[in-house]
Amino acid sequence: MSSGITLTAATRQNLLSLQGTADLLTQTQNRLSTGKKVNSALDDPTSFFTSQSLSGRSGDLGSLLNGISNGVQTIQAANQGITSIQKLVDSAKSTANQALADKSSVSSGTPATAAILTAGTGFQGTSTAAADGTQDFSGNRNATFTIGDGANTTTITLDSSTLSGVTSNVAKTTADDVVKAINNQLANNGTAAAAVTASKTTDGRIVFTSTATGASSGVTVTNTTANNEVDIGFGRANGAVGTAAGADAKNGSTAASAEGNSVAGLITGGTGPDFSTAADASFTIQLGSGPAKKIDLTGAADATLAAVTDAKATDLATAINKQLNADTGFKGKVTAVGDDATGKVTFTTTAVGSDQKITIDASSADTDTDIGFGAGATAKALVASGAGTTSSTNATRTSLAKQFNTLLDQITQQAKDSSYNGINLLYRSGTDKAENSLKVTFNETGSSNLNIEGAKLDSDGLGLSSATGGFQSDDEINKALTALTAATSQLRAQSSTFGSNLSVVQNRQDFSKNLINILDTGSANLTNADLNEEAANSQALSTRQSIGISALSLANTAQQGILQLLR
Repeated sequence: MSSGITLTAATRQNLLSLQGTADLLTQTQNRLSTGKKVNSALDDPTSFFTSQSLSGRSGDLGSLLNGISNGVQTIQAANQGITSIQKLVDSAKSTANQALADKSSVSSGTPATAAILTAGTGFQGTSTAAADGTQDFSGNRNATFTIGDGANTTTITLDSSTLSGVTSNVAKTTADDVVKAINNQLANNGTAAAAVTASKTTDGRIVFTSTATGASSGVTVTNTTANNEVDIGFGRANGAVGTAAGADAKNGSTAASAEGNSVAGLITGGTGPDFSTAADASFTIQLGSGPAKKIDLTGAADATLAAVTDAKATDLATAINKQLNADTGFKGKVTAVGDDATGKVTFTTTAVGSDQKITIDASSADTDTDIGFGAGATAKALVASGAGTTSSTNATRTSLAKQFNTLLDQITQQAKDSSYNGINLLYRSGTDKAENSLKVTFNETGSSNLNIEGAKLDSDGLGLSSATGGFQSDDEINKALTALTAATSQLRAQSSTFGSNLSVVQNRQDFSKNLINILDTGSANLTNADLNEEAANSQALSTRQSIGISALSLANTAQQGILQLLR
């Protein structure tokens, strides 16, 4: 229904223009106040929902940044822990090297000895020998003893009757005559003849050897009476005067005590060996629990021995020491000493602790020269008894061992303390790797992630054991040093692994931050208003509105003039 008010065309046009300007000004002022050109789906559905999606993903990635940041800090804490543990390992290595350098000891002991189955220095020097080295068996003068080979025993009687078959003058009986008489009686015995024979060495000693086999076999010489009138090297009192223990062809070790300054005896078991041929008297020697060293007593291995046809104890000792000193593991620790008078070679050691023990074994079953450990399946080995020793302790090494153990405890504590936000990549109580693993998620769906596997880097995990022996032996210290070197390699490898993991996580952290910025920018571009543009629009619309109002006022003025005329 018409209001009955008639507006001129100019007035109506001005009113419509002012209405449009007011609407535009309202929209512009709204954009200026919110900063957005799209405030709802009604403004622009496509831009609105696309912006919502981009903003949502940006928010999801932003929430993951905290987890990524925690991952970076956890890895850095572990890396710092490794650095500190490595310093402790270096300190432990320095302590072990200091202990190794300290060679002071308070050890004492006597060399191990064994009965030698010989007649001393022959007839020269025996209690009943004549000036020319012969023995007088005339009249009722005699010497009686028994020879046993482990299974059989034969009584040997040396008198004018038994010696008359080998010499025409029993009053001037030589060592060679005695050997012949003994062998005649052994041969007549039958069973003993196949096992035992007598011979004379170049220095005048009477030696018995056996061809019987088995570790239980051996040669035993015993005076049967206390009234022997002639001493041929065994004395006159009754009792055992010499025993050569049997040695298995693949056996024959002798070990000295592991306490104090231990030694082991090596006894020649027959005539001096001839090394000018292919003779082989090789054996192995072991210090403590260390590696065994093979000693090759052959003409081929030692040019000096190659020229020896009747090797004595000093010859053997010289050849042995030459090979021992060529090995850094034995040089200065083991020394062989030969005694030609007794036919013995004695081993001594300056080592302490478990390294004090010397073990000597026949090298193989094909050894063809017997120097006290048997030869093949024929000769017998003489076995040295343990050394009489007193125990000793190196106080300096004991103190350093305590320091070493304390450092190992600190390594474990350091590993336990290297946690961040409840996650410790350096320690776990058991073997389950999941106990100290870290999973870092990189995207909103969880499909992109990095699983960082922790390690067990306490002293046990690094393979480091406490010094239970007080560092009293070089072997214990060397084992500790080897373990420390391996621990250093393990720490470096783990540090490298963590370094790679840290690089990946930090790279993804930077990537996520940049991607979030891209998403936020894209979302804003779809919905945010250009405030500069909107401010200019607002000013222009305000001006337009003012002009419109002025135009409307002018139109109304014309109508008022007509009204005045009518009055």
